[in-house]
Amino acid sequence: MNRDERLLLIDELIEGTILAPDRLRIEAELIIDPQVRQEYYRRLQLDMLLRSEASRGAAPENTSGGTVAGAAANSFRPVHWVSAALLAVAAMLLLVLAIEFDGDRSETVAGGDTQRHLAMGQEEPSASGFAVVDGQADAIWEEAAFANGDLLPGGELHLRSGRARIEFFSGVEMVLEGESRFSIDSSMQVTLFRGRARTRVPEPAQGFRVKTSSGDVIDLGTEFSVAVDEQGSDVYVVDGEVELHPTDSDALRIDAGQARRLDRSGGVTEVSALDESVLGPHEFQNWLRQQRDQRHVQWQAATEQLRGDQRTLAYYQFHRESRQSRRIENLATGAADRATDGTIVATTPATDRWGRSDSALDFSRVGSRVRVRIPGEHRGLTLMCWVKINSLDRWYNSLFLTDGHDEREPHWQIMDDGRIFFSVKVPSRQRDADGKAEQPIFYSPSIWDASLSGRWIMLAVTYDVDRAEVTHYLNGQPISSEPIAPQALVESIQIGTASICNWSEPKYQTDPRFVLRNLNGSMDEMSVMSGALSANEIIHWYQLGSSDER
Repeated sequence: MNRDERLLLIDELIEGTILAPDRLRIEAELIIDPQVRQEYYRRLQLDMLLRSEASRGAAPENTSGGTVAGAAANSFRPVHWVSAALLAVAAMLLLVLAIEFDGDRSETVAGGDTQRHLAMGQEEPSASGFAVVDGQADAIWEEAAFANGDLLPGGELHLRSGRARIEFFSGVEMVLEGESRFSIDSSMQVTLFRGRARTRVPEPAQGFRVKTSSGDVIDLGTEFSVAVDEQGSDVYVVDGEVELHPTDSDALRIDAGQARRLDRSGGVTEVSALDESVLGPHEFQNWLRQQRDQRHVQWQAATEQLRGDQRTLAYYQFHRESRQSRRIENLATGAADRATDGTIVATTPATDRWGRSDSALDFSRVGSRVRVRIPGEHRGLTLMCWVKINSLDRWYNSLFLTDGHDEREPHWQIMDDGRIFFSVKVPSRQRDADGKAEQPIFYSPSIWDASLSGRWIMLAVTYDVDRAEVTHYLNGQPISSEPIAPQALVESIQIGTASICNWSEPKYQTDPRFVLRNLNGSMDEMSVMSGALSANEIIHWYQLGSSDER
């Protein structure tokens, strides 16, 4: 269900007007999705606050016993439903905890006994800011680098160089040019200590304020630029009108095409039109789009090397041309044991990391997958993909799983706590007497937090036979390496038939929670290579393949 429908059902649940089938639907969402629970908490808090304010405001006017009794009678039913809703939430949260902590919840994927420990009592993430980064060009921050989509924290921020486009929760768009120092005070106010900014304010956010040391600039429905230096602030109205509030002078309004300087002494002087080298939000977005398109052209040229590499068994790009035939061409040309073309099952089209519609596949539908077959035996393995994850709402969230899980076959997936899971099933002749080496599992640290939801990332894993080591990568950087015990080392890996972003022919258990593994998210590229790529090669392919301009 979409967000609007979800909010409607939440409101109906709180008000007590929800139908039984809808109640079951929203309860299921509340159980599996922490973001939905956060929405429920917020709506419930708002409902209780409004009822509290209404009852407080009505009390002085109802001085007679009959009127107060009438008000109490009218408020009885909603309060009853609020209480019932609170009980429902409590019951569902207890159910969530029970599901997530059923015993030790050990891995039994192949008879193994690797326990999965949960971090109980961990608070769900909440927003602590008023704006996000929505595009960058050569941006260098004094603080840790911000990625596109990151929430900007409170306090003074320092953009040392480059440009950054910021989107406020009020809908205001701002482009800052380094060097700039600023703080985001609220969704309707920013303080610019030094630097240059151009701001576009939509109608619902009229009244947006830019504070400077020499005065304030208040929007009246416009686009304007502000430049702050040691002597004062220059304000230029690109379109519409603004109101200026100098520190020691009367307020005044200026229109499109006009410019004023606010001196630190409090005076106001008329100046000629300012340098418009600071791009507006829309112009900057168009420029970013052009840069991204250029990077895509460069990436397509670079992939010729990847396609022709003798180690590349499979290289899939989920282009829109594949929709009608339900077939994805294997673009690899150099390997002797090339994989088959992929067969699309039950996926839906999605926008890829380059912003092109219908050039990725969404696997959120339960049966979604791409079926492939990769022949041969391989001394080592590398798996790489570009993926956008909505949420990790499955126990296991598939990236690449062989059918069943026979000897010498790999499994690559993400646990619901954000750890990446990789294993190659050890042949029976190599097992210990107690069978413990049947399937060693190599976990990465947890990579997941709410800030990654809906963001394109590159994941990779290498199984290096020569070094006896498994390494996990996130966005080109190694995040963990683990040695492979001699008795667990598989020197010849086979794949056979497999599924991208799901699991076919599950083994070991029939529990739906164990079997259900489709990824709640999208993928636009997948590579399978014989042998282990080096760390330098992984970062090389990430840097060439990233659509972000930093």
